[in-house]
Amino acid sequence: MGVLEVNKLIVESKNDKYFVEALINALNLNELEVDEPLCNVDEYICLDGIDNLKHKLKDLKLDNIDRLGIILDADEVGVLKRIEQINKVLKELNINIELEKINEFRKDKNLDISIACHILNIDGKGELENILKQIAKNDTVFADCLESWKKCLEDNDKGMSQKDFLKFWVNNYIRFDTCTKEEQKQIGKKCSFQSAMQKDIWDFEHSVLDSLKKFLQSMKNNEIGNKQ
Repeated sequence: MGVLEVNKLIVESKNDKYFVEALINALNLNELEVDEPLCNVDEYICLDGIDNLKHKLKDLKLDNIDRLGIILDADEVGVLKRIEQINKVLKELNINIELEKINEFRKDKNLDISIACHILNIDGKGELENILKQIAKNDTVFADCLESWKKCLEDNDKGMSQKDFLKFWVNNYIRFDTCTKEEQKQIGKKCSFQSAMQKDIWDFEHSVLDSLKKFLQSMKNNEIGNKQ
């Protein structure tokens, strides 16, 4: 009997984990394991998952893993900067891998592990919420009306960051555009981000997900390929 290949994914936040698991299920790639997120706390406390990547890689038994995928948000620093930050962590841990682009596995022969990354982004920057806004499947009236609220804040010198606004937009879409009145009676349970990922309110066929899908599919085969 052959040795079972172990493929593991590292994601940044709990919401990333729920989203990636939903996409994995949609792609029927259920043998992939999403590890506990780098930020296993409220996202507003964990400001930057890259800070925890080194600790996570230290804790993982890398010699038991064949293929490791790292998924992070581009945020405002961008895709190339994120790859640079990942390479810095790998070098500090004496992992002989230098990534050049997303979705390309590189192998450390000594550790016998292949590693690749995918950076969530829209046009080079952004995060999960940017993608969710793109793939929202239902009417988005409640969420879209937040634009007027945001303008009111700005007119009164009470601005809000785009990052926080997007999180608020997604939250309103989930709670008010997609939850029934009955579900709203148990809003913490029935209208949570986790439960929303199990509902048919996201277009998992949207082209904005093509690159991420390719990355996830490559976790179980050599479609994208290994470079030494």
